[in-house]
Amino acid sequence: MTTTRELPFLGSQRPLVGRLNEMIRDARAIGPVVKVRTLAGDEAWLVTRYAELKQLLVDDRLGASHKDPAHRARYLDNPLFDMGILSDDPAVAAEIHGRMRSALTPHFSAKRMMALRPRIAETTNRLLDGIIAKGSSAELHGELSLPVSFLVLCDLLGLPDPDKFMMMLSTAGDVVDSEKAEGGRLVLFDHLLELVGYKHANPGDDLISALCAAGIDDDFITKLIAITSFSYLVTPKNLSAGIALFAEHPDQRALVVKDPSLLPGAVEEVVRMSKTSESCQPRYAHADIDIAGVTIKAGELVLCDHYAAGFDDRVFDAPERFDVTRSPNPHIAFSYGSWYCIGAPLARMEMQEVYAALFTRLPDYRLAVPIDRIPMINDLQLGGGIAAVPVEW
Repeated sequence: MTTTRELPFLGSQRPLVGRLNEMIRDARAIGPVVKVRTLAGDEAWLVTRYAELKQLLVDDRLGASHKDPAHRARYLDNPLFDMGILSDDPAVAAEIHGRMRSALTPHFSAKRMMALRPRIAETTNRLLDGIIAKGSSAELHGELSLPVSFLVLCDLLGLPDPDKFMMMLSTAGDVVDSEKAEGGRLVLFDHLLELVGYKHANPGDDLISALCAAGIDDDFITKLIAITSFSYLVTPKNLSAGIALFAEHPDQRALVVKDPSLLPGAVEEVVRMSKTSESCQPRYAHADIDIAGVTIKAGELVLCDHYAAGFDDRVFDAPERFDVTRSPNPHIAFSYGSWYCIGAPLARMEMQEVYAALFTRLPDYRLAVPIDRIPMINDLQLGGGIAAVPVEW
């Protein structure tokens, strides 16, 4: 851990919905690529501007390798981030990354996603039935966003027990207690390996069965499932941020209700604005990179903040204005190039179904607290962000 000088510290500001994190705003005033201190206490380069982020995401000198993985700078002190380091050789890491994408991409095709839409709608409405039956108030993060997201994920993967799986992910994602997280990771991987073996013998219409049928190594399948699952942790936060944004801006909600054809664009605006704090995907330079007046040296950690780029006033007019008619809206919240999120079509479809149902079933819902007082989870947890969205109607 390096402690030679004061640097902007990630996580030092309370997250807010629909507003750029103040720490990132201050860092951006220094430059589009700036040194910061991570939640693990190490130094890293934080990329906060749109143009520089796109430039780095297509630079093959930045990737998922490190020549000395055990002694690399870390974003979070959690063993699951070790999965992101695919090799100590950049060429091997690039080959593994390509194989992962090749294995997963066919299973997120438009046809497969459309087949999930009725089940997403049914799950959403069933959850709303229970919420509405209880009275005139609810906590929509825990009662809607989280369960619908994990039920959809488990449906996609073919997992039989969503509650058990969510508990395993949460334990493995703990970065306050590294021993607990490591134990959780081992339990999670053992569970997934056992499930893969079951799917070999009892295949179904799900992603794990399809990967098994493709002849992919069981350990590799297990890693793919884990990476897919942890990547999907952001979806309930996006959903809940959108629920809050639509409540805070009833005029924008009314536009969508009046003209449902605006819903896909509204979802893009939610995604652009929905992360509540730093969204940093760790990458490492394997050669020196000169960019924006600084030199990122080989081996240094680079944090690609896809959501900060969505608040770049050089690209987006009035970036803190929630505008469901914003066009164009070239956000890169789902990343870019070879790093583009394979599961983006599913996330978009899930958000469309949830908002459509919510606006129909609870057309006048409103926040029970000011939007800047929405409870937040400490960032020292994978998937940290919104903890609760209390609403009334």
